[in-house]
Amino acid sequence: MPKINNKIFFSPDLSDRERACFETGIKLGALYHILSGIPIQSDEKIIDSIERGIESAISCQPYVKSVKIHLNREKILKNKETEFDYDEITGRIIQAEIDIEYELIYVVAKVKWVDELDYPLMFIEKIQEKN
Repeated sequence: MPKINNKIFFSPDLSDRERACFETGIKLGALYHILSGIPIQSDEKIIDSIERGIESAISCQPYVKSVKIHLNREKILKNKETEFDYDEITGRIIQAEIDIEYELIYVVAKVKWVDELDYPLMFIEKIQEKN
């Protein structure tokens, strides 16, 4: 596959490390906002299908090396009281890891609910330059 020079759209002052972090943020935001609000129920086949489907979609984006999504089954509505009951995916349910490689920079980033913050935190767990 030919490499396209998309650097012309970015400031020349931007380092590869900064660009890798930018790309990571884009992917984390997409992952989170694609998942948020999807109807869900405690059916293992449905949950697995959503996880694999979104992993596949995010993996199509540039620089993505791997994506792993886990929806916290403990926090999903278990018993429907009526046929109209269902849950929806929120930040409390989403746990994800994404690996990005831009040029020689490798980034591992995550999304997970942090009880102390009462917030679905997106963060870079590791960033390193490949030799």
